[in-house]
Amino acid sequence: MVEVSAAKRDITPEFPMYMRGYAMRTGKSIGVLDPLFCRALALRIDGQIFLWITLDLCRLEKEISDYPRRVLAAKYSIPQEHIVISTIHTHSGPDISFEDEGEDRNRRKAVYREFCMRQIFAAADECFDRGFLQVTPYVVQGTIDGVYGNRNYKDKPSDKDVNLILFRNENHVAAGIFHFTCHPTVLGIHNMKISSDLLGNVGKALDETYQTIFITMQGACGDMGNRQYRQGNDEKELWRVRDEIMDQIRRMGQEERPVELKVQGVKTLDYHIRHTYDREAIRTQIEEDQKKLDAATDEDQKKLLWSGIRHLRRKMDQGEVDVSLESKIFHLGDLEIATVPGELFSTFGMAMKENMKAPVRLVWGYANYSAGYIVEKDEFGKGYESMSTPFPQGEAEEYVEQMIRKIREDCV
Repeated sequence: MVEVSAAKRDITPEFPMYMRGYAMRTGKSIGVLDPLFCRALALRIDGQIFLWITLDLCRLEKEISDYPRRVLAAKYSIPQEHIVISTIHTHSGPDISFEDEGEDRNRRKAVYREFCMRQIFAAADECFDRGFLQVTPYVVQGTIDGVYGNRNYKDKPSDKDVNLILFRNENHVAAGIFHFTCHPTVLGIHNMKISSDLLGNVGKALDETYQTIFITMQGACGDMGNRQYRQGNDEKELWRVRDEIMDQIRRMGQEERPVELKVQGVKTLDYHIRHTYDREAIRTQIEEDQKKLDAATDEDQKKLLWSGIRHLRRKMDQGEVDVSLESKIFHLGDLEIATVPGELFSTFGMAMKENMKAPVRLVWGYANYSAGYIVEKDEFGKGYESMSTPFPQGEAEEYVEQMIRKIREDCV
């Protein structure tokens, strides 16, 4: 038996916030383009509960997501591995990191973090207070054409699949899951208004279309975006891209099919990375990239070089990386989900899905926290992602290989 309960809470900041996503943008927000939400789905499958929460923010640090996961696990007697708190990775949302960036920014982040915690708990509480409704799950699947793709190479294979899971109670959709794979960076560096950007606004449109609450799962979008198809970088372009995606989804929606959910197992991979940076090589790269930035005239190129240099300087200061990628693989009958705490390149995400067995296969990025870009070794030295990744060349392939082995393991 499958039962669901869903809730959402507004997490739009009530005061100007420094925004996360573009290093060149250093000022505070000047208004709100569209509201931000915390979305929660409590899913009970044959008596076992899963609690999945998505936030219309850029990224979380592990310390931020671990705390509410521990509290909610204890409060509702749920295994902590069944709880996921993720972000949609909008680049027009508030910064809530623990990075020390000055008294004013730190204070605003701290106040807003506390607000987000309260809203996370309120959304989860509402799910359980409201109670569970028995449902039949259906899936809608398809691909999006002509709107986004690999943001570095237009002709490179990329993940344009979308999946909607509709939890139906008779003719009513009681809750839903929307999963797609694209950087929410339609709005550019000059946008100073708070926005959930692409994924958040498609989620709002789905809420309205189905008169319910969708949680919005971001995929392996490390190298996915609308850069190759862009007709602008303002709110007009945001509405255009949202509407085109929704038009294609509505056409897909004519072909729903039922899916069977059952708990077969949840597996964990804890992949540890420790690496000392070559400071001299980084110093040389910073000098070369600074020359490129000084000569750049294209806005996208400036944005990427500026951000890349900032990340390289952080590597110089840190000296090393010491981090774990803690991933979960949910085997739930016709649904398999692999969570990734970072910005996985889409080719890796597609490789993981190819090794799944279920008809509905999802790679869920930014899940619980984000440790940074997870970049193909052949892309090192070619773009912003390899400048900003904290991981050494070739480490991504090792992590993905272990993930695929874990995905293939039979559930006990």
